[in-house]
Amino acid sequence: MFYSVILSVRFIASFLLSFSCLSACGKGSRKGIVRVMAEVVLSPLIKLICEKVALRVIKELSPLTGVAKEFRRLRSTLLTIQDVLEDAEARQVNEKSVKRWLRKLKDVAFDMDDVLDEFTVEMADAEKRKKKGMKGKAYNLFISAPKVRYKMADKMKEIMERFDEVAKESSIFGLKVGAIKEEEVGKREETHSYVNESEVYGRDVDREKIVEFLINSLSSASSEANPDVMPIVGLGGLVKTTLAKLAFNDKRVSEAFTKKIWVCVTEEFDVKRLTRSIIASITESECNLQDMDSLQRFLREKLRGERFFLVLDDVWNEDQEKWGNLKDLLSGCATRGSKVIVTTRSERVASIVGTVLPHLLTGLSDQDCWVLFEKMAFGFGGAVKTPNLVAIGKDIVSKCAGLPLAAKALGSLMRFRRGEREWLAVKDNEVWRLPEHENQILPSLRLSYNHLPSRLKLCFAYCSIFPKNYLVRKETLVQLWMAEGFLIHDYNSFETEDIGNGYVDELLERSLFQNGYADIDGVVRQVKMHDLVHDLARSVAGEEGSVTDEASGYAFGQGCRYLSLVYDRPIPERKSLPFLNEANKLRSFYFIAEENMEGQCQIQGLYSPYNAGPMKEALECIVSKPVSSLKLLRALHLSQYPLIREILDSICEMKHLRYLNLSSTDIGVVPTCIGLLHNLQTLSLSCCNCLHILPDSIGQLSNLLTLDLRYCGCLQSLPSTIGCLKNLRIIDLSNCNLRALPESLSRLSNLQVLNLKDCRYLCELPVAMKEMKSLIHLNLAGCVGLSCIPAGIGQLSNLRTLSIFIVGGKTNCNIRELGSLNIEGELHIKNLENVRGPDEAKEANLKEKQGLRSLRLSWDENVYRTPAQSSDDNLHDMVPQSDLVDGVLENLQPGANINKLAIEGYGGRKFPTWLMDSSLLHNLVNLTLDSCVRCEVLPPLGQLRHLQVLRVRRLLSIRCIDSTFYGGHAPFPALEVLRLYGLPVLEEWSGTSEGEVFPSLIVLGLGHCPNLKSLPSTFPTVTDLVMINANERVLLSALGDSAFPNLDRRYSSRDQVVEDVMLFLRLVGPLQ
Repeated sequence: MFYSVILSVRFIASFLLSFSCLSACGKGSRKGIVRVMAEVVLSPLIKLICEKVALRVIKELSPLTGVAKEFRRLRSTLLTIQDVLEDAEARQVNEKSVKRWLRKLKDVAFDMDDVLDEFTVEMADAEKRKKKGMKGKAYNLFISAPKVRYKMADKMKEIMERFDEVAKESSIFGLKVGAIKEEEVGKREETHSYVNESEVYGRDVDREKIVEFLINSLSSASSEANPDVMPIVGLGGLVKTTLAKLAFNDKRVSEAFTKKIWVCVTEEFDVKRLTRSIIASITESECNLQDMDSLQRFLREKLRGERFFLVLDDVWNEDQEKWGNLKDLLSGCATRGSKVIVTTRSERVASIVGTVLPHLLTGLSDQDCWVLFEKMAFGFGGAVKTPNLVAIGKDIVSKCAGLPLAAKALGSLMRFRRGEREWLAVKDNEVWRLPEHENQILPSLRLSYNHLPSRLKLCFAYCSIFPKNYLVRKETLVQLWMAEGFLIHDYNSFETEDIGNGYVDELLERSLFQNGYADIDGVVRQVKMHDLVHDLARSVAGEEGSVTDEASGYAFGQGCRYLSLVYDRPIPERKSLPFLNEANKLRSFYFIAEENMEGQCQIQGLYSPYNAGPMKEALECIVSKPVSSLKLLRALHLSQYPLIREILDSICEMKHLRYLNLSSTDIGVVPTCIGLLHNLQTLSLSCCNCLHILPDSIGQLSNLLTLDLRYCGCLQSLPSTIGCLKNLRIIDLSNCNLRALPESLSRLSNLQVLNLKDCRYLCELPVAMKEMKSLIHLNLAGCVGLSCIPAGIGQLSNLRTLSIFIVGGKTNCNIRELGSLNIEGELHIKNLENVRGPDEAKEANLKEKQGLRSLRLSWDENVYRTPAQSSDDNLHDMVPQSDLVDGVLENLQPGANINKLAIEGYGGRKFPTWLMDSSLLHNLVNLTLDSCVRCEVLPPLGQLRHLQVLRVRRLLSIRCIDSTFYGGHAPFPALEVLRLYGLPVLEEWSGTSEGEVFPSLIVLGLGHCPNLKSLPSTFPTVTDLVMINANERVLLSALGDSAFPNLDRRYSSRDQVVEDVMLFLRLVGPLQ
């Protein structure tokens, strides 16, 4: 029954084994430094196929005797091929025939990847048919699908025949097995310490900072045995080496050190070689000592009693142990005050070697770049300086994007180009398209690329599809890489998404990515590329990656696999008609709407499902008609695409699709055929304001990892089949109008992130949420309609984010359930009136939650009133039960790392002891005391040394603010914003004699304090004053003009409650 399958598998393995003979042909030598230009990177793809053979195919075929064995043999052979490919990839630019061979091999490898994907889809279909149609004993899946078996066997046989043909061509190249040494990949020329200062512009500030580090007092990390190390970090071409030279030759530095040593590291970080280089720099003669012990003793002798300054230029080593060995050697020689400068392109290197903060080098201003360009282009013997050439030259300088090397190189290039036509040709061209023999920019940047591991080279080259200055979400980028199979799982515990995040971080650390946007915690959310790094990506991607737009005539090469279309205006039909019909290799298509597209689409009516306006016909020619022919697509990004409804059914035919983004489109109903996309990993429908229903077939997306439905305002429910998505890791439902969640959601045992932020109408969560054992992040912020948390949530041991916890009664969550959870970030505990006593509160164990940064504790103050009470009168006649809240709050002490705290609706008479002791909350920055209606005395908050914002609202029993409030000497040293609102019986606010009060205060707000008659005598730093129904005339007349010497803006009103009016004032300017 399956004999033909075994035969075809053996056939595959036999052809692949022919590659192993290549290792015997290790002849030939490399000449020159290999330069990687539009190179073929194949190793990661072969590794990907190995993974698929091992993890998917073997699993499916393991019941068949002999077949799994052959596939394991196949995988072993593929790994052998990978060793050979490293040699081929290194030789491809100097040897064009090797490059052509690699392209053929890559085409076959991609086709094999397609077949393996198709096999997965077909087997999934067969499995579903079997489940529907078979009863009783379940037969082997592969035997139950003979058509799938024969079809796949024939396709694999055809591909392996092509493999064999390519293998025969390779025998003439003499490829070697084994990794290529770093020096064979390419290296920078050795540097020296001489610098011509007249050729350096715009680095005076940087120079002074480096010199200041070198000649000033020692840092806290320095000692007799350990010299301080400052890394200079930046992209290639930012003149890090030149800056180090400026410091090295500065007269002040020369006077501060008895020995100055310059060593160019560049090559492999070998401690013995570096030690020889250090000795050679000191003695000014070659060092021939061979053993490490002799080198160490000789170096110590030469540096004994010397205060030395060492520059280690161009360091790439990320091996901490190797640096540790050199550091130990230097520590044994160092005299107090010795310093080391390390130049590197990698922030990871900086973090390993630095003992002080690194100096992060940024680009020059356009003016400084122009000065450098002008000197090179129009200097003696150069081009004649005419107004037209100056104007064109300034446009050329804009290509430099602040890179001094680029300004100098382009200036040198234009020096001997005399005509306007020649200058315009350079202005209108991309740097990466310049002739290689004239291009000094990319070879410098290419060193960073050369040092990338192969797993990152594909990811980096892929980013060539984004336009220059394009901000891409980190999450999106990782999902795209995942869809393309670039993220290789190495059998460790990391999720594939974590591997992708690590790749982004590594490219950031290597200065090949720039941080486009980071959140308040410093987590990078968006990245972009420096313009010239983008040119580098375009150069190494070649025709495989392309950005097409109107300027390029919407053209791209036949070998294009990754394509983006930048769309900002109507596209003539004559240009667009053949657009995608010839893209038979395309694996990623990324539609980018320019910033002005949204307005344009509104004018043209393109978002209307009924009237697409005059561009409809052209757009259909671009995407709608040929999209169904793009059978090999792995990633399809159509965010903001105006005519999405016309192509939905075609998308459902793309069985290889793993990433689908239809966000910000007018899709109203997702078609049932979406369930055919068995390979889909990411589905984004965010910001689809017309979307109101998801089909039951969405439950058939068995490989879905991420489902993004945020800001789908019309979506009020989810299908129960969503519980069938067993592999789902992330679901984002934030800002939807959901009323409830299906109970089946609790069956998602692998779900890690459930984002329900600002689902204002959500009333309840699935009862069985305790079964979601993998849940890490549950964001409920803004779920104002949520009335309870289901019992058992304390059993979710992996939970780290729980933004809201609602204390329930007998059947819902008890506050004790917080005790076993290691919550991080922010936490709002509501309905604390349901806590039955201090012991229960203590079991919440808030004090031990060291990852908690923001805590909000809320009571419903109305619970403590008698039925007859409806106002703020007779506060002390509240029901006696309110006394127990004193003990509850006492036992809700947060951890010491808390920086934001709010206490709301507290019905006790006194604040807890932990709020009276500033040492317990020494990291507190933001504090709110709201509606604590029975408290009569404010706690001594003045000694919270980091407190910046203090809000006191509706403390209805406070009559006086006196010295107790300040707590001692020099109170409130960091406080910038103070707002006192709703203190109806407050009469006196006095100052203190214990040092200056409020030395940093900028904003003071007083509201609804009608009986307040006195204030502290002066507020010297306040610039913004808000007084609303605060007896302002009496207060200001009593204080006099000197109370607010730096006041810029003042707002006062008896009739309006405008608590945050200062935000308005900062926009519209001063109001008196």
